[in-house]
Amino acid sequence: MFPSFENLAEGLRGSGYIADSIATTTVYLAARLQKPLLLEGPAGSGKTQLAYAVAEAANTSVERLQCYEGINEEKAIGKFDEPLQRLCVELKAKCSSVDWESLQTELHRQQFFSAGPLLRALQFEKPCVLLIDELDKVDHAFEAQAFKRALSCFGLGRYLYDIDGEWVELGEHRLPTKIPKLPRWATPNGWLAGLRPKPRRNRHALVRANGHARNVGHTGPETNGDRQSLVAAIEATENKIGKRLYRGLLKNVVRVWSPQQIQETAALAKVLAQMQGAERGMARLEAAQARLAPEVVQRVICSLNAPPAKVEDLQTLHTLVVALEKEVDAQTQA
Repeated sequence: MFPSFENLAEGLRGSGYIADSIATTTVYLAARLQKPLLLEGPAGSGKTQLAYAVAEAANTSVERLQCYEGINEEKAIGKFDEPLQRLCVELKAKCSSVDWESLQTELHRQQFFSAGPLLRALQFEKPCVLLIDELDKVDHAFEAQAFKRALSCFGLGRYLYDIDGEWVELGEHRLPTKIPKLPRWATPNGWLAGLRPKPRRNRHALVRANGHARNVGHTGPETNGDRQSLVAAIEATENKIGKRLYRGLLKNVVRVWSPQQIQETAALAKVLAQMQGAERGMARLEAAQARLAPEVVQRVICSLNAPPAKVEDLQTLHTLVVALEKEVDAQTQA
């Protein structure tokens, strides 16, 4: 849709939409990786306008599905035009001979179907922007059954059932250094050709298939309770060490987005040890900052180019803590 990041940025500016580099990068990656964007925020924050700005930048159209309490499949996908079907039957019935079997087939063709936003989006000659607005307002039954079923039937189910995250490395200017390559099934042409992702086989399925568990680097039975307690302990550290460091450790240690994705207790224990080390480091950092003047702290941070809010690994955190503690020691000796 967009040949380059610069092309997208210029297109958004041309549409009159003011987007920062993070928003532009996110839209660019979503387009390249063919992933949906989930936007949330208060009214007037520019969520809907971003969809129209992206469409204008891509020289395409917006198809909008406005969600509300009570929305059903007919509003989202469409429905058959029954008056038109009856009229067709009445006209055909006036003929001396009617092939009712052929007529039944004809009545269920697309010319008798009034398309809704989802179907119209798929019928565009070129990709359009599908805006599903206020998704949180739909009924649970529609969200859990009809909506997922509709997306699956129209080839969009992969966004709901195969939505694994992709790690994208950003360079010094916060731009992608490399775009992950999509599997063939994840492209529109591949999906239309009938390609589908391979069924996932989790660890428990492998145990059932092989009759025994593989050696995963730890001894003793792996119980769901052990795993869940480790996951809970890891998740509890996020508020203490900050989201950026928390996500950075998950990425660097096991390359996942969430501890819920980790199946092995040995890997969870390793992650938890890293998180606990980060907690101790943050406690030392706060203690050192409290004993130094703000200008001294800022000088050390600038010299290391390591703002605490942007620290993503233990090594950087350790370097920052050691530097600040040296300043505390020097101040004490003076």
